Amino acid sequence: MVEQYGELEELARRIRIRILEMIHSAGSGHPGGSLSSVEILVTLYFKVMDESKGDRFILSKGHAAPLLYAVLMEKGVLPPETDSLRKLSSPLKGHPDALRTPGVEVSSGSLGNGLSVAAGLASALRLDG
Repeated sequence: MVEQYGELEELARRIRIRILEMIHSAGSGHPGGSLSSVEILVTLYFKVMDESKGDRFILSKGHAAPLLYAVLMEKGVLPPETDSLRKLSSPLKGHPDALRTPGVEVSSGSLGNGLSVAAGLASALRLDG
């Protein structure tokens, strides 16, 4: 877990670079959607969330997939291949795909579904004990 504010800033900078590299290589994407949430995901993934306690992240705005992929690359969950976004054989699709991409909890794309998916997932986990 990252301890210092300067380390979080450096992570955010590297993640922004990865996002732009991925979108540039793909030739399409939504840079604003990804770049607008960098600090939020960096803080959650590297300072707040504890995966050993079952913390999960649900990305509701699927068009910000490059951000999630860049964070997962920094965490070591995904290989650091920024040139395969939106390629047919790549697990890095334009929207997150939970079946094909490690670290992605829920496939997303339709805006606004994340809250209900997260609430349902939390309820189901609570029932499981």
